[in-house]
Amino acid sequence: MSRSFSAMAALISLVALVTSAHGQEAVISQQAWLNNYQRFYAEQLVEQGILAMQQGEFQSAEQDFSKAIQVVKVNNGLHSALQGPALSHLIESLLAQGRWEAADQQLAYFEWLNKRSYSQNIFDYLEGSRELSRLYLQASAYYTNPRSARYLISAKNLNWRAVSSIEATLGTDHPLLTPWLYDIVLIHFYQASLEKRKGMTSYEFKSDDGEIVAGWALGKNESIQLSYSIGNELLLRICSLYTGRENASAVTDALMQVYLDDWELLFDNTRMAMSHYRNAYAALDRSGVVKSEINLFFSQSIVLPAGELAIDWQPEKEQALDTTVRFIAWSTNYPDAAIPVFHNPPSGSLAPEFKVLANFSLLAVNSTGATAKISDAYFSPQQLLIQQAIPDSEFVRELAHNAIGQLILRPHLDSGALDTHDNIELEYFFTPEEHAMIIGNN
Repeated sequence: MSRSFSAMAALISLVALVTSAHGQEAVISQQAWLNNYQRFYAEQLVEQGILAMQQGEFQSAEQDFSKAIQVVKVNNGLHSALQGPALSHLIESLLAQGRWEAADQQLAYFEWLNKRSYSQNIFDYLEGSRELSRLYLQASAYYTNPRSARYLISAKNLNWRAVSSIEATLGTDHPLLTPWLYDIVLIHFYQASLEKRKGMTSYEFKSDDGEIVAGWALGKNESIQLSYSIGNELLLRICSLYTGRENASAVTDALMQVYLDDWELLFDNTRMAMSHYRNAYAALDRSGVVKSEINLFFSQSIVLPAGELAIDWQPEKEQALDTTVRFIAWSTNYPDAAIPVFHNPPSGSLAPEFKVLANFSLLAVNSTGATAKISDAYFSPQQLLIQQAIPDSEFVRELAHNAIGQLILRPHLDSGALDTHDNIELEYFFTPEEHAMIIGNN
């Protein structure tokens, strides 16, 4: 009887154990299903919000993005990185509404969230920093934003922190520094552009020094000169990242010289730039690059500054370039700057109903003698003709003519000598602010 009872008890225990195990599996399975469902729901809300943004329904988009963030927080934790995409879009919706204070709060929260990832994974931190930099630059580009200069500085400071983190973890000579340093170079170009438009601003705006000196400001010319100097130093540092390495390339050195020359040209140091362009051509020739490829490289019509650095020779890319120059104007805050490469403009910003097709020449004149005067005709569109305007009106044509006339292009070289280039076609897309101006005048 005792043995029978023991056997029965063991059987009951076994059944209970199996039942419990099945129950746990069911709970886990259910939880996994719920997590997947909630993640899908969050992604669905983000897609819904993006669609609302494209239709100009910014308040509705804001609600969708906020709901998506809440879903992620409830299911994945308050500090989950999965809320990043929804948070990024939420900030965009707030900026589109001109709600600067609310955008500030969310940007600060995004930055705090991103800092948490630094100790865990440097690459996750850098990815988040890249997105934050994009958002700060986007915020600075709004013409109606009274904080445009401050947002520009925030982007610059964020990039410097990214540089410091790379130096601390990967080394002071790591090639990963290159895109971050070049982005800071571009920001200094934007600063100079904004300075030309707005005049005097604060010390913080014009310096890389963290200290704020109350009531002190640089003059316009001093500020522009400072941006030039810092940008030049950073380009030289990028050069040093590749010089002296075992696999150092003479081609890379020559290409970096081209970008240094571009910088000189942008700040009106034309004679120095032209001398160095010829040296860069000769350096490429000495490095063994086929002369026809070098001529092709210098025959491309490149609006300066270039959005990205090319440190390797890519003849196939040069061959594939479209003969029509495409220029997407960024903001009236930065009238001579193209939209940043990583800005990723929302759908509809390249509105086909707000653009022109233009034709112009870059003219070469004699500049070989020691006393020869170098004309600006090399670097800006000449004999400019607006072939097509959408919408077509005198106001639109004049607006485009003035904007395109401010652009600076890399000079064309043939066998190291300046070359006249005729019939350059340029497709120019107006800024969102110009869209409103055009609508108001038509």
